[in-house]
Amino acid sequence: MTRLWPTNSGTDLNNEVAYLFFNIKNKFSNNLINYTNFSLYTDLLNIHSKQKLFESFLDELEILILDIVELNLSPENLKALNYKIVCDLITKSKKRFLERLIGAKALFSKHISLNLNLLIDKNYFNLIISEYKIILQNLLIYIVFGSSAIQDTSLGFACVNTPSSYIAILLETSLVQLSNLVLCLILDSYKSLLQISTFLNKYELCNSCYLSIRSLAYFKNALTCQNIVYSYIDYPKSIYNSRYRVFLISSHGIIAKYIYSARFEDMINLSTGQLFTIFFIELQDLLIPKLEEVLSTLGKIILYMIINFCSNSFILIIKIITSRLYTKKNKE
Repeated sequence: MTRLWPTNSGTDLNNEVAYLFFNIKNKFSNNLINYTNFSLYTDLLNIHSKQKLFESFLDELEILILDIVELNLSPENLKALNYKIVCDLITKSKKRFLERLIGAKALFSKHISLNLNLLIDKNYFNLIISEYKIILQNLLIYIVFGSSAIQDTSLGFACVNTPSSYIAILLETSLVQLSNLVLCLILDSYKSLLQISTFLNKYELCNSCYLSIRSLAYFKNALTCQNIVYSYIDYPKSIYNSRYRVFLISSHGIIAKYIYSARFEDMINLSTGQLFTIFFIELQDLLIPKLEEVLSTLGKIILYMIINFCSNSFILIIKIITSRLYTKKNKE
């Protein structure tokens, strides 16, 4: 039987939220290696540092939930403050992470005093935040108010019958992707690969696979290409296919899946380049079936001609052999 998320606030909802956070914290002891086909900035961290980053994000998320309850904010308030909430959550998670691993004195260093608005003024960062602020918004509404407060009709199921596993998906993907942005913002404050390498190695954060400058350069270049592909191909394709890419923490490591969600509003905000991708997909959907039909017919014709040619050739060879045998027998 599917376990459903409580519809309204109360004891049942509080118990479900406590179980949700307890369960995901237990997953931090699992293997946190990235087994997806997508590179993440957190891949640069060793397992211990990655655990601390995830814990920092989760602690700040718990504080955020308590603040929402204490301030008596409504779902409409959360939607209005959504962008600010995401940015503040990233900033505070970054601060807590560096405090834990580096110490309180690091608060006065350059990588703490980041200008978040300046750093995220890039297509990729704005894209990720615009995408995941909706996921985080729904997550907070589910956790604070219950499923009855969700008015989203694009999920493919009635919100009052929301499976608890769906809330766990929202939490885990927010944790992985926004923690990824936290580390990205930290590393983006350094102007050179040498500075990044020094920072990671000085505080013993670095994954052993990326200890050299060369490996860091390769990783950063691969991420740059991946971000471009995501911005102009994967993102509009996901919107067109009505799905979100989510990250989950399994017993084997971090994996990627896709969940259904109608995304008509996101379609309006696509750029010209992203709309071209959708146009190309539509053109592909239109032409490929016709092309397959033509190639199938052409293949059948060619196959028929080859079979016909081979059979006629075989018959001709048999006749020649028979004729020669008959002639030889008459001569004898």
